Amino acid sequence: MKLKPLELGLKIEDAILVNEKLKDFVVCKSGKPRIDFKNKEAMKEYNIAILRHVFGLDMDFHEDALIPTPINRYLFIKNIFDEKDNIKEVLEIGTGSGIISILIAKYFECNVTATDTVSDYLKIAEENISKNNLDSKITLVNSKGKIIFDIPKLKNKKFDLIISYPPYYADNSVASKRSFGGAFASEVELIGGGSYGEVFSQKIIEEGMDYLNNGGIIAIMFPEKPFERRKLVEDKILELGLKLEKSEITTGKRIRHIIKAKKGVKANNLFTIFTIYCIPIFLFLKEFQAIYL
Repeated sequence: MKLKPLELGLKIEDAILVNEKLKDFVVCKSGKPRIDFKNKEAMKEYNIAILRHVFGLDMDFHEDALIPTPINRYLFIKNIFDEKDNIKEVLEIGTGSGIISILIAKYFECNVTATDTVSDYLKIAEENISKNNLDSKITLVNSKGKIIFDIPKLKNKKFDLIISYPPYYADNSVASKRSFGGAFASEVELIGGGSYGEVFSQKIIEEGMDYLNNGGIIAIMFPEKPFERRKLVEDKILELGLKLEKSEITTGKRIRHIIKAKKGVKANNLFTIFTIYCIPIFLFLKEFQAIYL
């Protein structure tokens, strides 16, 4: 089951009808209702309304966690499944509330393994999964600070898709439940490491490639800036001999970049190298032998 693009979105006046708690955060400007989305509680209640009205999901979020926007998560997922429709087994890194895993399990009928390192977040995710009757489709795993390697429950597992909207702030950013561009959350959700926040994502690529089925995909979503972060992750994909693909999604004025690393093309790269370099050398030596020996 897939949603039609026209079904995505929810006007403020309609959101109030879906979730009456939003009334406390509404102000009128030029005769039209508006919501102050800098208020975390307002953002939370609006996204709960979207999940309920647009996606038919009953969800809640941890008070200290990042409040995910459902529509760009859905578009992130849809972008992948529109291109590759034979995905059955999925691993999500850093599930938080469980929103990405829940959308995948419900609308794309996959089995999902979802990890997180924060026990309180896993508890919320478990409640969200149960409320939406997806217990048989989603398995939660406490990663205990690991990414993929050395997680016992992932040993010998293979996936068609590894997906993440990872932490992406640099090491010198200051977190601790303060605002990062409007995102109030804990440090573990925000700090990706490195000069541009690229390290966590690079590790997903490095570790994830061994857990992919042939033809599998690692998909990571990033905000628009900085460009350097995406470039460093893209370079890592190419360095590892994986195929790089890029795309964008837009929600409102926000652009999100999707970077995909595809397994199953490494052999093709080796064949190309052999064709370009080895065959000409072989032919040269053969000709040399015929002339001089």
